[in-house]
Amino acid sequence: SGIIPTVIRFITTQGRMKFVRPLYRALYKSEMGKEIAVKTFLANRDFYHPIASKMVATDMSVGKTEEDGESKSKKKGISLMAVGAVVVVAAAVGIALRRGKR
Repeated sequence: SGIIPTVIRFITTQGRMKFVRPLYRALYKSEMGKEIAVKTFLANRDFYHPIASKMVATDMSVGKTEEDGESKSKKKGISLMAVGAVVVVAAAVGIALRRGKR
């Protein structure tokens, strides 16, 4: 129990997933650290890289916020627009190539 403050200080100042994720897992599995791990993670979630944040949240079964859902839907919309643009460009190139063969 004496090491918990040191671990918390480390995981709130170091964002590397290879260091942070195992420490959050260990805290979460312990009786005395479970609640502290969740509170600390939720307070510092934005500090971590998005992939690290997602993986730690999954490890601790922490729910996603509405904000996360909004950003995913925006990203999905942008992705669909990018795919649509690629299809249009590919069709235009195909048409140009066919006209050149005539």
